[in-house]
Amino acid sequence: MEYVELTEEAIESIRGRDLDEPIAMINLLKFRDAADPTLGLGATSGRDCYFGYYGAGVSPIANRLATGLSPLYLNEVNSCFFATVGEDWDYLLIPQYPSRRSFIEMITDSQYQELLKYRSGSLANSRLIECVSEPPTGYPLNLSAPLPTDPVVERPGLFRDQRVNDVNNRDPEQPTDMLNLVRMAARTTAGYGVDDMTGAEGYESYKNGVARSYAERAGVEITWQAFPVATLIGPTDERWDEALMYHYSSRSKMLSMFTDADDYRVNHLPKRNASIVDSRLIETTIGS
Repeated sequence: MEYVELTEEAIESIRGRDLDEPIAMINLLKFRDAADPTLGLGATSGRDCYFGYYGAGVSPIANRLATGLSPLYLNEVNSCFFATVGEDWDYLLIPQYPSRRSFIEMITDSQYQELLKYRSGSLANSRLIECVSEPPTGYPLNLSAPLPTDPVVERPGLFRDQRVNDVNNRDPEQPTDMLNLVRMAARTTAGYGVDDMTGAEGYESYKNGVARSYAERAGVEITWQAFPVATLIGPTDERWDEALMYHYSSRSKMLSMFTDADDYRVNHLPKRNASIVDSRLIETTIGS
C-alpha cells in the first residue's frame, strides 16, 4: 500500500499535542519514475517534480511565515538494510521546526495547500514521522499497542531491498549516516546480556557498548537522537520509540563493524535484538 497524503485526522492529532514544543519531521521518500501526468509537466521525473516544484515552493512560504524551518538532514538513501517489502526509499529529509504551531501554520497556509499537488504527484510512497527531542511522558509510548504484522529484527535472509547487495560496490571511503528506527520491547529477552531489563534499558546498554567499542575503530557516533510521537503518514502499526542517526567515518568501517564476528555480532548485536520488537536500518549519505 502507498502512503502519500497527510490526512485531516493526522493534522488534528498534531493540534492535540503541545503547540509550543519543538519538533522534527522524518520524511522518507520514494519518487515516482515520472510525475503525475495530470500535473502537465511532460517528461518531468518524480524527483525533479518534488525538488523543482514542491521543494522550491516551500522555502518562500516558510520564510514569509517566519516558521523557523531548518534542515537537519538532506540525504540520499542508498539502501534499506532492515525494512519491509516495498520500503526502498530514495531520499531522507529531516527538517526541524521551533514549534508545532509553526509547522501547522505552514501546512495549513493556502499557498502551501496549492503546492501539495506537486508533492503528491511526485511520490510513489512516503513516511512522515513526528519527533521530539526529549523522551515524552509515558516513554516508551508503544508498549501496549498491537505488534506489527511484519516486525523487522535482524535475522538471516532479511534483506528485502536488493540495493543492499551492492553495498560493497559503493565508495568504501564515503562517510555514511545510518538512520535507525526502533520500537522497544516491554522487557528484554533473557540470555543475551541484558537480562531483567526493560527494552529501553537494554537498548541503552547496546548503544553504550557500541560507543565504547567502536568510536575509534569504526569512527561511529550518534549525531542525532529523537523520540517519535506519531507516524503521520504511513501504516498504523509502524510505531517507533527512538530515532537515531549513527554516523560512520566511512562505509568500509561501518561494514567492518557490522561483520565483526569476534565482538559486534557476539557482544553487542544480541543485546539490540533482545531489546526491541521492530526496527528499520536505512543507509544514507549526504545528498545533493
